[in-house]
Amino acid sequence: MAILRHLYIFLLLFFLNISLTSCYQTFEPDLNSDPVLCMNSEIMPGKPITLFLTRTWNWTEGSYHNMDVNVRDAEVRLIVNGDYKETLTPEEIDNGYNPASPYPQIRPCYQSSYCPEPGDIIRLEATSQKYGKAWAEVTVPETVEIQRLELRNVDVFCLGNQEGFPAIKEECEYLISFNTLVHFTDPSDAGNYYDVKVGTSSYMTNDWSHEVAYAQSVIPDFNNEPLFTEHVSVLESAIADTSGYTIFSDRQINGKTYPLKIGFRDCEFYYLNPDDNEAPKEYGIVITLRHINSAYYKHVISLWESNDALVGALGGIGLANPVYPYSNVSTGAGVVAAYAISQVTIPFVELISMANSE
Repeated sequence: MAILRHLYIFLLLFFLNISLTSCYQTFEPDLNSDPVLCMNSEIMPGKPITLFLTRTWNWTEGSYHNMDVNVRDAEVRLIVNGDYKETLTPEEIDNGYNPASPYPQIRPCYQSSYCPEPGDIIRLEATSQKYGKAWAEVTVPETVEIQRLELRNVDVFCLGNQEGFPAIKEECEYLISFNTLVHFTDPSDAGNYYDVKVGTSSYMTNDWSHEVAYAQSVIPDFNNEPLFTEHVSVLESAIADTSGYTIFSDRQINGKTYPLKIGFRDCEFYYLNPDDNEAPKEYGIVITLRHINSAYYKHVISLWESNDALVGALGGIGLANPVYPYSNVSTGAGVVAAYAISQVTIPFVELISMANSE
């Protein structure tokens, strides 16, 4: 009887699935929603504010690439610590050519002359005759300094079948792997949030045939740092994508000094410096610790929940409520972030010298 009962359940689900699939049809929902203002900005101490102001749109209007949703005729007021400071000026900025970017090379924006200071309460108020009003308010964080950097397990291999290492100024392509401990102290006040960025320092030469310092690839390994996955549940760690996120809170390290663990594997680095100039020797990997506001932290976490977490996957098939990106803008569109940065550079030449000395 138990076998028959399981068979009945299987047949019921089978025919239910057929009946449901036969009810599918193509339709276009009639969405009666008016566009509202969308605000996006990244505010840093000591730098003028740049605000990108657009409008929302329905997916039936077409692709963002084929539309101009920028709002150019709005009035944007800057309020600092409760007092009116200025009205932002409409400008256009050059993003630089990037074929992978969804944004056009020239973007309209609004800019301030005022440079915020740590602790400032910044409020942006935008008013458009066509799309209404929007506002957002953030507190500019203090800088949390990177106090010390430890380099461990430095492994350098010079391609080209040379015996040993060539002189540091001779031309060579290197593969470099190493681990780092990035020490910082979390302020004792509650509610601090961070993220980590990795890149390379800027270096330009007019004669690549004579002087080269160039990283073909720099791929950080964040898998050994548990703070980067503190938002992931035990179940999600087994079935969800947890890689690529370097955002974390201080709930496990409040008021403590902590070493972030970041690794690098097989970084490809080209080097030629026959004249032993200083600029190529300073080129290296830049690690940035950003002390961010809570709204930006919540925004990134909501993106992870929507795209990679279990609740987002269930919401995508109708088995849970959908997860929408968090916004600190009054209209619910966009995010105004604020952060202060601390950076440290690891010159490639220093890594090569460490390997040579071992």
